[in-house]
Amino acid sequence: MSVTEDSLRTRYMFKLTSNVIGLIISLFTQTIIPRGLGPKAYGDFSFLSNFFTQVVGFFDMGTSIGFYTKLSQRQKDAGMVVFYSYFTIIVSLLILFIVLIINETPLAIKIWPGQIAFYIYLSAIWGVLMWCTQILTKIVDAYGLTVSGEVARNFQKILGLILIVIMFLHNKLNLKNFFFTTMCYLYFLESPLFGS
Repeated sequence: MSVTEDSLRTRYMFKLTSNVIGLIISLFTQTIIPRGLGPKAYGDFSFLSNFFTQVVGFFDMGTSIGFYTKLSQRQKDAGMVVFYSYFTIIVSLLILFIVLIINETPLAIKIWPGQIAFYIYLSAIWGVLMWCTQILTKIVDAYGLTVSGEVARNFQKILGLILIVIMFLHNKLNLKNFFFTTMCYLYFLESPLFGS
C-alpha cells in the first residue's frame, strides 16, 4: 500500500480514544433503545443478534484472526486479501442459504421460537454485515491505517446515535427501523474503512 503507516503510539492512542467514545455512545444508546423498542422487541433483537453473532463466529473458526496476523506480516500480499474476500463471500452466502432453508421447515420454530421470519432474515444479514465490518477493520489495522479507520468509525458511531435519537424522539424507533438503521450503519462503515 502506498499510504504511510501511522506510528504504533498514534495507533494505540486513537484505538483507546475510539474505544472510550464507543463506550460513551453505547451507554447512551442503551438507555434509549430498550425504552424505544419495548421489552418484547428488545428481547427479540437481543436473542436474534446474539444467535447470529455466535453462528457467524462458528463459521469464522478463528480464521479472521489468522488472516489479520498473516496480513500484518505480509502487507504486500494482495492475493491473501483476495482469497479471504472470496472466503468471506462464500461463508456469508452459505449462512444466508442455511437460514433460508431452515426457515422453510418446522425446525425454524424450535430454533427461533416465537420469531417472525422477516426479522430472522434481517438478523442473519445483520450478523454477516457485522462480521464483514470486523474483517475490514482488521485489514485497516494490518496495513497500519488505524487512525483513519478509527476516525471513520467514530464518525459513523456518532451518526448512528443521532439517527437513533431522532427516531426515538419521533416515536419511530421500532424493531424494523432499528434493524435497518444498524445495517445501514454497518454498510456505510465498510465504505470508508475499505477506502482507507
